[in-house]
Amino acid sequence: MKLNFWGCTSLALFVAVLLCNSCKDEKYPGYTEAEPGVYYKLHIPGESGKKAGPDDYYEVVMFNKYGEEVIYDSQLESATGTLFMQSQASRYFSVLAEGDSATFLLSGAGLVLPGMPDTGMVEMNVKIVGILTPEQVAGRESTGDPDAGEVLIIQRYLQRKKVPYSPDSTGAVVLETKQGAGAAPVKGDSVTIQVKGELLNGRVFDDSHNYGGLTFTWGDEGQVIPGIRAVLAGLKEGGSAKIILPSRLAFGTAGSSTGIVAPHTPVIYTVELLNTR
Repeated sequence: MKLNFWGCTSLALFVAVLLCNSCKDEKYPGYTEAEPGVYYKLHIPGESGKKAGPDDYYEVVMFNKYGEEVIYDSQLESATGTLFMQSQASRYFSVLAEGDSATFLLSGAGLVLPGMPDTGMVEMNVKIVGILTPEQVAGRESTGDPDAGEVLIIQRYLQRKKVPYSPDSTGAVVLETKQGAGAAPVKGDSVTIQVKGELLNGRVFDDSHNYGGLTFTWGDEGQVIPGIRAVLAGLKEGGSAKIILPSRLAFGTAGSSTGIVAPHTPVIYTVELLNTR
């Protein structure tokens, strides 16, 4: 059978549509399988079309969720607001070019980022802001000042919340405060407090409501982190405060013993002074 131009064009379009539909995934409508078990949906294509080579790195703005829980947000966990990922270790990103924005669905078990679950599908929202050589990445990572980086992270958080950046003399940022009407703690008092600790992405890593509060002797060293001690010194019984602490007032250069709070990580604490005796 001889096909004319329009017949050939129609056949080509039919085949293209058929192939496109075959790559769509019925389990996740609107997503395409990038590799077995990894699905993606392109939102905004970039303009350069540049792809990563085998030794290159992706510089990525990343926001990850597991169900309704935010488990990673590069804007609030990195001084640059981005994450560097080696192209060979992130093969599924090969479907994207520089400037592309997309959402991936993939198992948390295959990811090596803080807070990732071992089971279930993670929603990974990414924008490829740049493709860099190893030398460029090394230069970026070796020149940062951790303290200055934390200031940038806190400022980004407060911009989202539309709160002015205004640290107190200790470097903490007070978000809310209630003074209280009872006694202020003095050295030797038995003090009971409630504390709730969160990362800036909202993930709770400590909540004393789950174990009945925290009681310690006021004035003894090492009972609470420096930032909590500082804020309690300005409260009276019945008072409370919500504060952002830079890492030097929290878990410092080592991070928390649980590993949930990484080194050089600002945290949010809500502290309530229940009683002093």
